[in-house]
Amino acid sequence: MSAATRATLRTPDCELAVWCWGSDAAPAVVLVHGWADCGASFGAVARELARDFRVVAPDLRGYGDSSWVANGYWFPDYLRDLEAVLDSTLVRGPVTLVGHSMGGNVCGLYAGIRPARIASLALFEGFGMPDSRPDDAPTRYAAWLEQQAEAPGFRDFADEAALLAHLQKLAPRADAGVLAEVAHCWARPLGDGGWRLKMDPRHKHYHPVLYRREEAAACWRATRAPVLLVAGAASDFRTRFRSLDPLEDVARHYHDVRVETIPDAGHMMHWEQPAAVATLVRAAAARATG
Repeated sequence: MSAATRATLRTPDCELAVWCWGSDAAPAVVLVHGWADCGASFGAVARELARDFRVVAPDLRGYGDSSWVANGYWFPDYLRDLEAVLDSTLVRGPVTLVGHSMGGNVCGLYAGIRPARIASLALFEGFGMPDSRPDDAPTRYAAWLEQQAEAPGFRDFADEAALLAHLQKLAPRADAGVLAEVAHCWARPLGDGGWRLKMDPRHKHYHPVLYRREEAAACWRATRAPVLLVAGAASDFRTRFRSLDPLEDVARHYHDVRVETIPDAGHMMHWEQPAAVATLVRAAAARATG
C-alpha cells in the first residue's frame, strides 16, 4: 500500500499542501477536490492508482492543510492553485486531470485555458453550475455587501463519533474505514475532545459576480484532450439545476467525450466506490493524447 507524502508549494499569497502517492517517474494523475473537501480524502482512490501512476492531489487554498487567505476566495484563484501544481516539479509533462464537483468545474475550465498541459480529462459530477439571471445582479451585490459584516463559522463536533455521523450522511454507502480516514483529513481534534473542520469558514460567503454558463462552455469547447464525464447512479446532482440536465449539456460542448455512471454511488463517489472511481481514472488515462 502506497502511503501519501506531503509537499508544500508556496505561491505569492498562500501555501498549498499537496498529497502525493506513487513513483515520481510514473505518468501523472492530478486529482482536484470539491467544496469542503481536500486532496487527502482521495486516499482510497489514490492508493488504487499508485501502482502505475504518480498521483498528486492538492488541498486548494483555504481547504485541508493549505493556508487561509486574508482577502477571501475568488473562483479563478483555484485555477492559480492548479497551475502552481502543474508548474512544480511534482508532475512531469501533460497530465491526466481529474476533478470532482467544484474541482471538476475548476478542471473543466483549466483544460480549455491550458489545453496543451492536459493529456486527458475526467470530470466526476463537475458539470458547471446553473446559469445566472442578469436581473439577479442587484440583489446579489446587495447580499454580498451585507455578508461582509458577518463572521461565518462552522459548528464544532462534540466528538469523533459526531463527525463520522456527519460524514456518513454525505456518503451513506462508504466503508467505515474510508470515513475514518476522511475524518482526519477534514477536521482536527480540539483539547476538549471535540473536532473542528479545517476549511476556512469564509468559503461559506458566495461571490457577487453572477455565474455565466456560456463563458464556461467556451472553455469546454477549447479543450483538446479526450474527456470522461462520470455521474453517480444514486446522486441528486441534477436537482440543483432548473430545467437543464448538466451532464447532457456539458457533453455536447466537447469534441471527444464519453459518459459513464457508477452504480450504487452518490455524489461523494470517491468515498463510496473508490475502486470504481480508480478504474475509470485508469480508463481516462489510457485515452490520453500524446
